[in-house]
Amino acid sequence: MKNILDGFPDFTESQLTTEEIFKGRLLDVRRDSVSLPNGAEAVREYIVHSGAAAIIPLMEDGSVLLEYQYRYPNQRHYIEIPAGKLEPHEPTLVAAQRELLEETGYRADHWLHLTTLHLCIAYSTEKIEFFLARGLHFEAHDRDEEEFLETLALPLEDAFQWVADGRINDAKTVAGLLWLKAFGQHLL
Repeated sequence: MKNILDGFPDFTESQLTTEEIFKGRLLDVRRDSVSLPNGAEAVREYIVHSGAAAIIPLMEDGSVLLEYQYRYPNQRHYIEIPAGKLEPHEPTLVAAQRELLEETGYRADHWLHLTTLHLCIAYSTEKIEFFLARGLHFEAHDRDEEEFLETLALPLEDAFQWVADGRINDAKTVAGLLWLKAFGQHLL
């Protein structure tokens, strides 16, 4: 079977120089000069991010465990699936398990990798790997003292409706829930 992309031109850009503009706890900002496919030069500014894990935790009754929290950059509260960034060299599944426990107090007996999405391909290296977590059981835990959130269990069909009517509009949560609805019905 022929690949539909066979015959497409190679538009690869080659790095000429790189400069670290900012290094922070969450991300780094870089400015590179690159050689374009036609030989001209251009500047590319982008964010280097370690990646993240996102979890769709399904309760025994089929509801999804969500979080309600305030996000400073947009000055508002959001309803989200649990997620968090990877620590250096941390396997993504380990990060997912850690984040679920830290943020919700739940552990899961069964984990399934669903998909990987690249969020902002024009200006960031960030990718999020999505997991389905089942067989949840609550465990006492210590939450990060800088993290304030509440959990809520919502019937999955209601969560899909909240995406449709805009009550859930965080991109990772929308993407994860809609991926599950479109491609993961056999998993429910």
